[in-house]
Amino acid sequence: MLRHLLFAYQFNLDRSRVMVRDLSDEQMVRQPHGVVNHPAWILGHLALSSDGFARRLGLASTLPAGWSETFGAGGVPSGAAADFPGRDRILDELAAQHARVADAVESVDPAVFAAPFPDERRRRTFPTLGDYAAFVMTSHEGSHIGQIAAWRRAMGLGSATGI
Repeated sequence: MLRHLLFAYQFNLDRSRVMVRDLSDEQMVRQPHGVVNHPAWILGHLALSSDGFARRLGLASTLPAGWSETFGAGGVPSGAAADFPGRDRILDELAAQHARVADAVESVDPAVFAAPFPDERRRRTFPTLGDYAAFVMTSHEGSHIGQIAAWRRAMGLGSATGI
């Protein structure tokens, strides 16, 4: 099963790259028709989420300074390109976070995933760390990548994948 989880995680990274490959840094932060979550925020948020999962696996954070504030949930992303790293920098960070999470997941003792989720408040949603791993590596990323697909339509750009 682990192989399948890692496949989906890599698929999400590859799909993220495809979804923004034709965008400029200025396009990455546009908010058409009230769509607030733009690709720059979404992909930075996914890097932040992967870093958070890495910390749950016992690794130290490697995110650049300020990323937690810029890409954390709960705020309203700015539409100013100067407030965000460029597309290539965001994609590089997302890839770096994916690589370290994938390495950690492959080498961690499987018993770690059977352990109760450490945050008691969220344990009803994610009973075990393995349940959280499956969510953060697949569903969470997939839903945000879907937001980029919807954003592309709102921008009049059409499908990045030909689907």
